[in-house]
Amino acid sequence: MGLAERPVRTGPLELSAFGRVIAERDPFMTTLGTWWLIHVTAQTAQTGASLTWFFSHRRPDRFDRSSLVEALSEELTVRRGKTPALKSVQREVATILHAYAVPVPRPSRDPEDNLGCPLQRLDLIRHVRATDRFERSDPTPIPAEAIGLLLSALGISRPTQSLDEGVTLSVPATGTLLVRAGAIIGKNREAFLNIASDAESLLGSEKIAVGFHASERIISLRSARAATWAGLYYDRLEKSSQGQAA
Repeated sequence: MGLAERPVRTGPLELSAFGRVIAERDPFMTTLGTWWLIHVTAQTAQTGASLTWFFSHRRPDRFDRSSLVEALSEELTVRRGKTPALKSVQREVATILHAYAVPVPRPSRDPEDNLGCPLQRLDLIRHVRATDRFERSDPTPIPAEAIGLLLSALGISRPTQSLDEGVTLSVPATGTLLVRAGAIIGKNREAFLNIASDAESLLGSEKIAVGFHASERIISLRSARAATWAGLYYDRLEKSSQGQAA
């Protein structure tokens, strides 16, 4: 998920710079935006072919478990050059669905049991229990900083330690990168552009901007690493809470 790394190949796992920001600013991970940051980082940190495929335009919008296992198996066969074990693919599909799929209707249980994975709060996938089928949902609002993190990580510009050091590059709105970015947060390209425009309004055009160049719509971004974008998000939350207290 990008929260930890192994500096030495044979050494123990340690918190990454991104993980340290989360641990310091939201140690109990209660903020919805924290889970959006974690989701985006997991999708862009090369955590595994199965997870990235699941949130790509190649995955069907509606599916059942067996069809998803079949589709993922075909994808992994192409990528790896050999057919994966069926039980392995079934296990990966079950793990991802358990983490993300929101049961509809929700089962009656004690809220204190806390059995659901927090990633379900993003509402990216719904599990229609009556038919045992799954479908795309209408996700909860994503923080503007998570959009910046996502585009930086996908390579729209070179990540650096701070926005001041970042290299500003532009990407055409018609490019495949935005299709992938949109799929990661459960949106199509047009919806993603609208969210990016909202991010510009909130963060300022010096950080992210949606505009036109030679009649072509583009997104320009001031790049930074995941830890920097996460820090900006918590800074904004802190300023907002201070303003409300005043």
